[in-house]
Amino acid sequence: MKNKKLIMILAAGLALSACGNQAPADKSTTEVKQEESQAKKSDDGVKEVTTDTEKNVRESKRSPIPEVGTSMEDAVKIFHDHFKDEAINIKSIKLDFFNEALDYVIEGFKDGNEYELRIAADNGAIVDEKTEKDDDKDEKALDLKAIIPAKEAMEKALEGQADGAWVVEYELEIDDGIAVYDIDIEDGKDVKVNAATGEIIEMD
Repeated sequence: MKNKKLIMILAAGLALSACGNQAPADKSTTEVKQEESQAKKSDDGVKEVTTDTEKNVRESKRSPIPEVGTSMEDAVKIFHDHFKDEAINIKSIKLDFFNEALDYVIEGFKDGNEYELRIAADNGAIVDEKTEKDDDKDEKALDLKAIIPAKEAMEKALEGQADGAWVVEYELEIDDGIAVYDIDIEDGKDVKVNAATGEIIEMD
């Protein structure tokens, strides 16, 4: 009887031992791949992320004409108020695409000094300013009362352009003695518009 009990105990022990040493069930191919991927990522602490939605801002769908919270006229007023002198002559005004945003860059001059102010186009905040001596004399200035609005110039520049063309930025400047809107068009041709008459001077 004792021998029989001993045999049963030994048999039970062997069965338990066999269960403990049994190999785990095979993992699915997906689990194995996930573990291998995680192990690979942990080697250098870096993982790759890819997405089809990543696009450069210049390639994104945009409004044909830039939508800004501050008009060009308001930006000029901010310029004169900031330098506390409405008599400063305006040499150029640029709506500048910079660091994924739009800024106005206004340059002016008076009495041997040059002034430059960068203004956020969305809210009119001052971004940067420069003032320096200027030895040039008899410069020409923009007559802002005699030019067409920037929106009108941009609409003119987009006429006849391909579908999807949009304005990236523009500069109002003096070119060969006349005031000109030099307009940078994405997915279309760049255009120069006579700022006094609205006529197209050049398409490139």
